[in-house]
Amino acid sequence: MKKFTIMAILVSVIMIGFTTCKRDTSITCNLGKTDNALSNMTILFKAAKTGDGTLSTLTYKVGSTEKTISSPALPWSVNADASAGDAISITATGTTSDGSLTISYDGKNTTAEIHGSDYCSHSNN
Repeated sequence: MKKFTIMAILVSVIMIGFTTCKRDTSITCNLGKTDNALSNMTILFKAAKTGDGTLSTLTYKVGSTEKTISSPALPWSVNADASAGDAISITATGTTSDGSLTISYDGKNTTAEIHGSDYCSHSNN
């Protein structure tokens, strides 16, 4: 009987440990994508989330023009004009514990198209 009582207490302590264990871990996402404009075109930069994803910074660049946005509201987008040969980039840093973050750019004109994206996700399930 004494062994049974000790075993029951031990099992109860272990079960309490399992039920109070948290899985609320988050990850940091460092996203980035670069390219060059093939010809004169308008570039659509975008950022989006699912779940609890948040961005702390987002930077986009066309040629020598660079813009940084702190804590952008998601979804986010902006158009920018690029000349042939301009460097194009989008980078972002954020976190998620149960969701995803996506950054992308798309550009096109009558003769050329460019696309780029980066993605980060995490689930606590």
